[in-house]
Amino acid sequence: MLSSGLLRLAVALACLFSLAGPGLAADIETFAQARDRLLAQDARLARDNAALTGDETLRTGEVVLNLDARPVRLGQGPGWLFGIVMANGDKRVAFVAQDGTTRFAPTNALPSGLSPLPALGTTADVAPVDSLEAAKAALTNRLLGHSLQGRRVYAATTKVADTASLALWRTTVTLSGGPGWLFFIDDAPAANWEHPCRFALVAESGEIQVASARTPPKDMAGFTELTVWPPAGAPASQPAAEARIAAPTADAATDAGHRYAVILSGGYNQPNNHIRYWNDCAYFFNTLKANGFLQENIFVLFADGTDPAVDNFLGENSNTDFNNDGTPDIGYSATKANIATVFNTLAGKLGSEDILYIFTTDHGGAGEGNTPPYDTTDVVLYLWGESITNTEFAAEVNKVTTKATVAIFEQCFSGGMIEPLKAPNRVLMSAARFWELSYAMGPDYTVDEFAYYATQALADTAKGDSNADGIVTMEEAFLYALGKDSVQSEDLSDDGSGPANNGEHPSYFSNPWNLGRQLALGGSFPAAKAPTSGGYSQYQTGDTFPIGATDQGWNGTDQSWPLTLPFAFPLGGQRYTTAHVSSHGIVSFASPVNSGYNTVDGLAACVAVAPLWDRLTTAGAGNDIAVAASASSVTIAWKAATVTDARPVNVAVRLYPSGAMRFYYGSGNQHTTLVAQRDKTIGVSAGSASTRLLGLRNGLPDLGNASALLIQPATLPPPTVGRPWQSLLLN
Repeated sequence: MLSSGLLRLAVALACLFSLAGPGLAADIETFAQARDRLLAQDARLARDNAALTGDETLRTGEVVLNLDARPVRLGQGPGWLFGIVMANGDKRVAFVAQDGTTRFAPTNALPSGLSPLPALGTTADVAPVDSLEAAKAALTNRLLGHSLQGRRVYAATTKVADTASLALWRTTVTLSGGPGWLFFIDDAPAANWEHPCRFALVAESGEIQVASARTPPKDMAGFTELTVWPPAGAPASQPAAEARIAAPTADAATDAGHRYAVILSGGYNQPNNHIRYWNDCAYFFNTLKANGFLQENIFVLFADGTDPAVDNFLGENSNTDFNNDGTPDIGYSATKANIATVFNTLAGKLGSEDILYIFTTDHGGAGEGNTPPYDTTDVVLYLWGESITNTEFAAEVNKVTTKATVAIFEQCFSGGMIEPLKAPNRVLMSAARFWELSYAMGPDYTVDEFAYYATQALADTAKGDSNADGIVTMEEAFLYALGKDSVQSEDLSDDGSGPANNGEHPSYFSNPWNLGRQLALGGSFPAAKAPTSGGYSQYQTGDTFPIGATDQGWNGTDQSWPLTLPFAFPLGGQRYTTAHVSSHGIVSFASPVNSGYNTVDGLAACVAVAPLWDRLTTAGAGNDIAVAASASSVTIAWKAATVTDARPVNVAVRLYPSGAMRFYYGSGNQHTTLVAQRDKTIGVSAGSASTRLLGLRNGLPDLGNASALLIQPATLPPPTVGRPWQSLLLN
């Protein structure tokens, strides 16, 4: 792995690792060190010459600021508060705790009491190092901001004489400048691979050479970890299969002989085959079995398959029996050849009466040449020691004729798996969009968050059955997982290893539009009721984008304007005759919403309808908000642009006296690629998660000329006109 002439450091490592533990990371003891930590957590601050302010007062307890008429929670003290103004004018607040935890939040205005800080630059001095321990201290203090918290850091077991060259999963990395000590830094350990990471060579002179990467080395045998992960303590052994599965309350609608499933997880190699992938697959497998799936109709491709060798992160061989019934459930290793074998087998078995369910987890990445900000949907799914592209995987799936095909993709960049699979009679969902990471669920990271909640909905009607009809459909499972997903940040991180999203935004596709509300693990239920949430149901309609509304001269950013309604609009048991129309694509019936920083949890805190809540501006030539009002409806239309990158947005909402509303989408509305604040929230809320409905278009990158979405009280009869959700295609 490393160049010749390297010196063994076993004794030094043994001494160093004896200190390893949660307390190994250096504490942040001073305001100056907190500032260093802030700069280490976001390389853009120095690179873009951001203006920093700060408060040297040590804050204790929970840190909650009232900014933009909303509470901004920054975690737990003790620690120090900072303000940031980027070169483009974007503002953020940040809190650096003494344990190294650093939290950022975007804001329209900085809090008072912050003082300007001097020019950017670390306070740590460059000094020669003569040991691994001294090299680790230099790395910690000068590159990582005095703390290893929130990262996994590894040291090579050999000292570099001159140059280190390492094979990664799909590329190589080379660092020169030795003699010195080599480190591998995982900057986002809660995320699945691929994600930003770094290799650092600390030379005896004290200089640090850094190379950015997206995957760890193929061979981690030459490295030993200096940190402990997960922070809450790793499980001592492989846990039993997920047990929280309830028997379905409705009889299957499709015979078990016509329902098939493929479960796929590669893990890539032993150090990166985390126990959460086995747990994800076991939970889904056992949920299938509870829903009557035949053993011979479930095809499981997992890691190295039935090979008895050690294959997982815990240093164990993965249990091939997901439900402890004595029958092996894992039948294949996760390789391209075996994927072809399985889908060839299915092609010979399935026909127009059969339903195929596909579930994938583990790691994913961008396709060759698809670099940040990821302008194309080319992605890969990692297998055992290899990868398969989204187009190659789609070609395998397309071999099989079915009545319907369902797919749930958990891995990073999973939204890209949907693109080549778009076709009639398919329901597809992903944990992340085609440029995003996906995340495990803390604190112990033994499951992946989106996969866990989607499966939980399917496994337990008490959780997933939103309309109490005894059936949990794929649409209900997606909406349940969307509402539960806690990794909702719109911000980006860039600590020197490249940009990455700090949140995941699940996406959904169904063609025809209502197929997802007819398909469950029990098969096809054509008469299934529409899912409900917060007392509402949603439907797609063929209504055209409204015209003829009158411009109001409401031009601005981070502003709202009052609107008197010609009728009392019912929402959440109240009736409202006035509203606040925000520049950010949201209409509030309580406090005005003057912030475009949005999440699905943020919508739950509002009393509002949101056809496309985002950080928008109606300032600028040609932009405005138009209104048309009558006794039968009120239409509000935005001609706006995204603040971040001036992309055109044309959306509208029409309110009815019944409490129903229609969301309309005109030209533009393309929320694609890796850009800070690149998301929107769509739905309605009466002030809590229990009174909120999330639109199925949350997370979709392209809503240009999308069909209208009708949201109405669930007590109203469903509309008689609808058409396939072609607008839900992930373009």
